[in-house]
Amino acid sequence: MSKLLIPIYVIYKLWIGLIFWTTMIILYPAFWILLQRKRWFGPAFRLKRFWSRLFQMLLFTPVKPTFRATLPPPPYIIASNHSSYLDTVFAYSVFSDYFLFVGKEELLKWPLFGTFFRYQDIPVSRENSRAAWQSMEKAREAIQRGECIAIYPEGTVPPNSPRLGNFKNGAFRLAIQEQIPIVPVTWQTNYRIMFDPTAIFSPSLPRASRVVIHEAISTKGLDEADMSALRWNVFRTIESEIPAHYRRD
Repeated sequence: MSKLLIPIYVIYKLWIGLIFWTTMIILYPAFWILLQRKRWFGPAFRLKRFWSRLFQMLLFTPVKPTFRATLPPPPYIIASNHSSYLDTVFAYSVFSDYFLFVGKEELLKWPLFGTFFRYQDIPVSRENSRAAWQSMEKAREAIQRGECIAIYPEGTVPPNSPRLGNFKNGAFRLAIQEQIPIVPVTWQTNYRIMFDPTAIFSPSLPRASRVVIHEAISTKGLDEADMSALRWNVFRTIESEIPAHYRRD
């Protein structure tokens, strides 16, 4: 049956690409203007939220969030699994509090989309430790301004998503140092909408994008010695809402 659906998978992936680039091209002049002044970053964020909702509507993939608790007041860190390239775009429709994404430096090379990371968000180099430290300092400064930060602790989409990859320490060290809560997030179905855009024949169909926003985990009173336990706590919380057969023993 899945082989019979391959033409539909291909057509839908092409449709995703067409909608992504068409909407980006149409909105790019407005984004470019708003990203020229820091005082316009708030309107730029609201435009991202509009773009996210428009994107979902045109892809027939409404985002269906489930909040396990009320979000804490900013600043906080959004720590999400990275199940699909759609996670980033869809996140803007879930969180109304202003936040900055901490993402891989390679996104700077993306036409149009790289503009966000160049002017507003925070690119991180995975090869240059000094540049990575500078990125974390920018994230710290944003937190101290009262802004939220969104980080994928896995660092990338793992090859066997939705099974979680190993978590890196950056988000947890930052949360402990700044004594701010972490909000774990589980994207449950995005990998079934589109996992890898380059794997053109892999399953890809429109469906609701379901996401669970867990209760915030406090870091008050924690120090560096508690980082491993905090990382594992967040890992298990995110993992609890993916299918059981993808969880670690």
